[in-house]
Amino acid sequence: MQTEYSASLHLHDACHAVGMPATEFIEIVSLGILAPAGDTPETWVFDLQMISTARRALRLQRDLHLDWEAVALVLDLLSERDRLREENQQLHRRLQRLTEL
Repeated sequence: MQTEYSASLHLHDACHAVGMPATEFIEIVSLGILAPAGDTPETWVFDLQMISTARRALRLQRDLHLDWEAVALVLDLLSERDRLREENQQLHRRLQRLTEL
């Protein structure tokens, strides 16, 4: 029997895990970069995927000297690129199957 493990962190622990002040976490949530469960910062819960996204956002912000609005745009564009690549790969596999017939 396989046990599924899912971890989640509250705001304080997420800030510590990423190395980002709470004010910046609140800002990136307000911009839609992260979408924690909960209605207020006191009740927010972040999963491990969101922690990874926050780290990526922080790297973009620091390395490229972007403001958070630009980071949100870059992350959206990267997500769209990944989606299009996956769709392209699926279509390529379908085309290969069809041409093999």
